[in-house]
Amino acid sequence: MAYNGLSRAQLSYEYLHTNSTTHEFLFGALAELLDNARDASATKINIYSVPDTSVRGGYLLCFLDDGAGMTSGEAADIITFGKSNKKSFESHLIGMYGNGLKSGSMRIAHDLILFTKKESELTCVFVSRTFHEEEDIEEVVVPIPRFEVGSKKPLAKGAKEQEKHAIEMSLILKYSPFKTEKDFFAQFDLIEDQSGTLVVLYNMKLQDSGEPELDVNTTPSDILLSRSIADEYDMDDGLVPERRSFRAYTSILYVDPRMRIFIQHQKVRTKRLASCLYKPRMYKYSSSRFKTRSENEAKRAQEDARIADHKAKEAESRSRHLENKFGSRTTKDQRTELRKAQTQAGELRKEAQVKKQIANRKAKALKDPKSLTFTFGMNIDNRIQDGMFVYNCSRLIKMYEKVGPQSDGGVFCSGVVGIVDVPYLVLEPTHNKQDFADAKEYRHLMKAMGEHMIQYWKDLSIGKILFY
Repeated sequence: MAYNGLSRAQLSYEYLHTNSTTHEFLFGALAELLDNARDASATKINIYSVPDTSVRGGYLLCFLDDGAGMTSGEAADIITFGKSNKKSFESHLIGMYGNGLKSGSMRIAHDLILFTKKESELTCVFVSRTFHEEEDIEEVVVPIPRFEVGSKKPLAKGAKEQEKHAIEMSLILKYSPFKTEKDFFAQFDLIEDQSGTLVVLYNMKLQDSGEPELDVNTTPSDILLSRSIADEYDMDDGLVPERRSFRAYTSILYVDPRMRIFIQHQKVRTKRLASCLYKPRMYKYSSSRFKTRSENEAKRAQEDARIADHKAKEAESRSRHLENKFGSRTTKDQRTELRKAQTQAGELRKEAQVKKQIANRKAKALKDPKSLTFTFGMNIDNRIQDGMFVYNCSRLIKMYEKVGPQSDGGVFCSGVVGIVDVPYLVLEPTHNKQDFADAKEYRHLMKAMGEHMIQYWKDLSIGKILFY
């Protein structure tokens, strides 16, 4: 069957796999779904597993939040790479590329089904690689059935839409874990608030041993990396709980943990990392070295201003043309058309002026140094777990990065933990949020943190306190 009437993703089937391989750290892939919930203003999210022997790995992995949810139109944007309403470098939202759900979920599992509620709509999005493989389909076909919130009746009008809806539901009931309409609609019932989203991942990725990469059985209240994967890290990293336990990792995932996180229905005790350190101290740091992001933004603003000015000139030209064409003696319809053209020209000129001001402001700001706040403190509970924690717009990107004397081993600066939250305009993260795009500027940041860490060590005379 060609499934001609069904929605198609603006990406290839092969890309679904390639995109998923960008996540080397499994917890980083899971965190993409938490970022989406936080950006949707969720106050809570529950990540839990449901035993199911009919799927690969033996369980479903579910992410249930009480965020803003999505309309069917917003949900359809999921299947378009790079489509994001959050893409603003002055925004405090975490997501930027419209790619996190796809790359994160497809790294963990082979298939996903999403249920979301917003306003008067219930919408389901079904992205299944199993379906494509079974039916040998190269295009990414994505069923997106819609329903009324109260009655759960299909929002399909006309014979064509009803036929499309019937095909979508038949595919979902065949290839998803939910084989009856009762089971299917029961997932929407789990969204108890006025809005929210449930993402279900299934057919989990397996290791060579046949066991899932994520262990949901050893500790009932947690999700762990399988022992064989955890052992791949070096000896020091192997001792770090955040690399083994998803509960430990999510406890420090955000600088300001405003969203309640539950794992296996039990609340995570999130914490502000700086508050957990002994003798914390802050240092202000300014540098003019962080230019790449600002220069790109200034160029983009200049281009936006140029395009806006061009549109305004075209509208003004059309307005003058109508004035000359109609002359002083005009009909009512001509006056209406002329006023409309003049109004549009005026609005476009105002918009062009605003964009020009923004461009000038950003060009001027290129000369301004970028300021950051470094926080240092001692991890006196376990001094081997030290290093820098680098956040971007509140989201953890790098952890336990050794800098300065820590890179050489020994006792000098051992046990010191550093924290910095870097905005997008200073450093931009990579798509997988596990590194930074500009390696040179990131190294400069690490060097600066190393220098300030030495100063912190001296300021507090920590060596004398600990060793004498």
